[in-house]
Amino acid sequence: MTLEDLIKQLQAIMKRAEPPTRDALTKFEQQLREYGDEREREIEAKDKEIAELKGQLAGSGQVTRASPSDIAKSFRAVMDEFHAEAREAEDVGVAIKSLDLEVKGLVEVDERTTTIVLPGAGAAVDPTALSTFRVSFAAVPAVPAEVVAAEPPPEPKIPRARRKRS
Repeated sequence: MTLEDLIKQLQAIMKRAEPPTRDALTKFEQQLREYGDEREREIEAKDKEIAELKGQLAGSGQVTRASPSDIAKSFRAVMDEFHAEAREAEDVGVAIKSLDLEVKGLVEVDERTTTIVLPGAGAAVDPTALSTFRVSFAAVPAVPAEVVAAEPPPEPKIPRARRKRS
């Protein structure tokens, strides 16, 4: 049953109704139409959102290319983000000591660069053609520059002359 079917039934009832009832049913019809229009707008918005998501899924069959250093820098930024909270902590901070990453992709090597091709979720790829790129990240303490500069350089050791035995 559609909204239009309900309105037709309502109009048939209104023809036989007394004037006060007819007035109330007319208001009800108006509210019913507004409600139906609102639902239509919501459905159109959902349909648009579904179409956009389908478009994104279709686009996920695409591939992404990245150099090994780009991937490493990206995950270094992740580690830095984890450690930022520990550096800002007033009492005890918590940090990740290490992060192991395994990326599967196709390796492209040309004269100057090595690139890892990362297939999207919907890409049809032969799994046996993928290479595994393993990276381990570990937290390394950073020594402030002023501490390094404040230490005097070590004095050179001058060898002493040896005496000859007589």
